[in-house]
Amino acid sequence: MNIQTQFQEIVAMLQNELQEYGGLLHLFDRQQKCIVHQDPTGFLDINVDVDEQIAKLSHCRLGREELVRQTALALGKSKDITLSALSHSFAPEHQPLLRALIDEINDLITRTQRRTRQNRMLLSQCVESARQLLAVSNPGAIPGTYGAHGQIRTQYNTDRYTAAVA
Repeated sequence: MNIQTQFQEIVAMLQNELQEYGGLLHLFDRQQKCIVHQDPTGFLDINVDVDEQIAKLSHCRLGREELVRQTALALGKSKDITLSALSHSFAPEHQPLLRALIDEINDLITRTQRRTRQNRMLLSQCVESARQLLAVSNPGAIPGTYGAHGQIRTQYNTDRYTAAVA
């Protein structure tokens, strides 16, 4: 095994993973625009793309993890070693590149998690707003939903919804 070749393969895998995370963030941005602009068709279309992107990203991550395991074993390290810890086995001039790529991926993971929470919150607010409008315009048209304690909630306080909409 050539350590230089292993290093180059790991760098290529990390760069590919970065690219896939960037693509996912881009899709989350588009998803957010669809939510804000009340474009349900666009939102559903983007969800298909998001699922495909997540599958690509998962494939990249699994491939990178397997490469790290193989490299660790070839270097006499534990197969469970983290890439950060394994990076110390490479030449000192290569370590900053690995640390930078690892840090960037960790940052993108944080950003995608934050964007996911934002989009879920926006979508939840849109659904609740639509429910409130429906309750005001036609109180009997809202189907029952589960309340906080697991019971089916069939009645809504229309005064509360009227105040929230007005």
